Amino acid sequence: MQMAELKINLVIGEKKVIPYVTGCFKEDGVWKIYMVGECQDFDIVQEGNEDKIFSMMHSITKSRLKCSNN
Repeated sequence: MQMAELKINLVIGEKKVIPYVTGCFKEDGVWKIYMVGECQDFDIVQEGNEDKIFSMMHSITKSRLKCSNN
């Protein structure tokens, strides 16, 4: 049996305007989560301290893994 390929596009610590990327970066002391859509639309979806942002990134990753396994 062949396993399906899973690709999750995550970027940590820098901005990348690549379609279907989710990432986080620190700007002026504030961490930000962003998502980039198909047309390279860059949207900040959450701001906060390091703990809050990395907890949210963990949740996003777990959710995507769960969805891909169904």
